[in-house]
Amino acid sequence: MGKKRKKSASTPRVKRMNRNSRLQSAAASWLKSYNGTCHIRAYRKYFGVDAGTAIAELRILGVPLTDDAVRKAKESEKASTRAKQARKEKRLQRRQERQGGEDPWSDETFAYIAGYTGWGFPYGITWEEMERFADQDSLDATLPPRTWKSPHPQTDEIWFIARPEEEVPFDLEEFLRYHAEADKSVTKF
Repeated sequence: MGKKRKKSASTPRVKRMNRNSRLQSAAASWLKSYNGTCHIRAYRKYFGVDAGTAIAELRILGVPLTDDAVRKAKESEKASTRAKQARKEKRLQRRQERQGGEDPWSDETFAYIAGYTGWGFPYGITWEEMERFADQDSLDATLPPRTWKSPHPQTDEIWFIARPEEEVPFDLEEFLRYHAEADKSVTKF
């Protein structure tokens, strides 16, 4: 077999550079090859930095920048940040509207949604199962009686002696709270 090829990074090299590398690269090749007039915008786009970094590094390189160009670059970055925040808020609002303000951990089928399958189907405890859990009599009827082993005093045979019935407390709110905390602690891959 031949040599294994080294995996190439998906991000271009110029966008992974630190400040010293960018300054060397810009001084050596980018400034000589750039013919435009919008130095700040071109530097930001080429090296993948923000406006403040581009302005500082271009000044270090000795590129003459007008106050108007610096002001416009900073305003442009603030406007794009505001637009990005507005899109994020709009997306969040749409998501809340889709849920209808309901509890995201339950729906018409499930009293508690434990999670979703890879295909997006919910799984958890249905309303029918929750009713069975909440009904104390049916919960007691589903539990077998607790027993303990005790040797018979004369024959050394083991006898099972039934304990008196115990009341099993069930708190729905505590149950849901426990499973919500357990889901938060599970890491997603």
